[in-house]
Amino acid sequence: MPKRSPGCFECRQRKVRCDETKPECTTCLRRGTKCPGYRPTQTFVLHKFGNRAVKPLIIKEDDNRYRYANQPALEASKSSSSSSQETPGVVGHLQPYNARLLHEHIPRRVSPMAVERVQYMGTFLSLYLPKVEGQTLPPPSALILSLPSIPVTSQTLLAAVDALSAAQLAVSNRNYPLINRSRSLYGTALSQMLKAIQDPARALEDETLLATYLLTLYEVFVGLTNGHGFFYHVQGLLHLLKQRGPNSFQSRFSLMIYHAIRYNSLSIGYHVRKASMLDSPDWMALTERPAKKDPYVALVDICIGIPRLLERTDKLIADDKFPDALEKLLDDSLQLAGCATEWFVNFEKDGPRYSRIPINEVDGFLDTYNDRTFDPVFFFHTFGAGICYMIYSMSMLILQSNTFRLLRQYRQLEAKDMYIWDQKLGGYADMICRSVPYNCRPIAGYTAKFGALTPLVVARKYFEAKKAEEKLRWCERVYQGTRVPGLYSTPIPMEPLKSVQNLVQKSGRYL
Repeated sequence: MPKRSPGCFECRQRKVRCDETKPECTTCLRRGTKCPGYRPTQTFVLHKFGNRAVKPLIIKEDDNRYRYANQPALEASKSSSSSSQETPGVVGHLQPYNARLLHEHIPRRVSPMAVERVQYMGTFLSLYLPKVEGQTLPPPSALILSLPSIPVTSQTLLAAVDALSAAQLAVSNRNYPLINRSRSLYGTALSQMLKAIQDPARALEDETLLATYLLTLYEVFVGLTNGHGFFYHVQGLLHLLKQRGPNSFQSRFSLMIYHAIRYNSLSIGYHVRKASMLDSPDWMALTERPAKKDPYVALVDICIGIPRLLERTDKLIADDKFPDALEKLLDDSLQLAGCATEWFVNFEKDGPRYSRIPINEVDGFLDTYNDRTFDPVFFFHTFGAGICYMIYSMSMLILQSNTFRLLRQYRQLEAKDMYIWDQKLGGYADMICRSVPYNCRPIAGYTAKFGALTPLVVARKYFEAKKAEEKLRWCERVYQGTRVPGLYSTPIPMEPLKSVQNLVQKSGRYL
């Protein structure tokens, strides 16, 4: 094989020594000419094994194919064609390829961190959301489902997603080292959040609201502050909502965030017995249209008024303002209960949205709890229906228990009336407990498990007042297992916001 010159095309043509500097040789640069580059080192030999007299033919490469590799493909093709016609003795040529244009965009290499984030988010979604297809999810779950489609430009949101995804993996795998890693990511997310809320423009962005909401979920997963972190994040969300105002929520995405925030605010309101600004007419107008189509939104529209009635009750008892304030409070309570009952009748206009099944047919429940205190249980036709039943029964138990307390304390109730009230309240508590196993199935996801937490607290409080020890213990066992199975060495108190409630009652502050 003949020795080939390793110099650039220009130096070889001029038959001068090339210093072979790449990508452009110094000789060409000194002459002020553009160095056309170098040819590759490969060459191919074509052998004809049937005839020893015939020498092997060298397939020469078309040097012009490699000249100015970044030139447009058309010019390279023309150059190669003309060269092949002028070069004698060539048996064959390599075909010209489509060279990359100088102005063509070169895709960025995906970083390992980005790949890891996508994998973590995918795992988080598969574990957190219910594994159902073709069903409409309630707005908070639909918001989480939309995370992969959100064009993320906010580092605050990315940090919150990272922390929450790590928390989900840690809880699902009972991985203590990953818990510590998730807390480190949580600290990073809090730092990013602090920077965002200090910027007046960024503080009001949808991404900042969503990031804060995701951090409230983190507190549900692995928070160790007995509900304080969850409470303060919700407080922060309400502050941001107040700064933005209701008119800023126009897009579908922003409304999904608002629906999710509103349910968290409702949960806090039930615990601390304080109303938020979200039951005011301006904020209620936001959900007037969606409520006509979505029973979940319509139900929360009703329930959002209950915390204010609880607050009025506590204030009335403390101030001892009678009798006008009492009559007005009772009338408002009965009217709101009537609206909830009307919603329920309309919700079941085509019949109950569940079937009664034996507890042993609920996937995995007896394996975890081995308790048949409530048997049979409800198996809902859709995931969304189960959530609505849970919110309805919890809210009615809170509202009607408060009304019964007022009537029993300030009115003379007959034995028949006492029995009717007892059956009514017991029915709501029973509905909660028979709904919980459906949400404890692995296929229901962690969003269903966490959705059962506050209802379980409410049912337990009722059974405690009734001294129903067996049912009370059932609520406690399921609460512990539903929250984070086996993760904590010490049990989580079933009233995680009790200290927060005392703080709010003393200060009187809750947005």
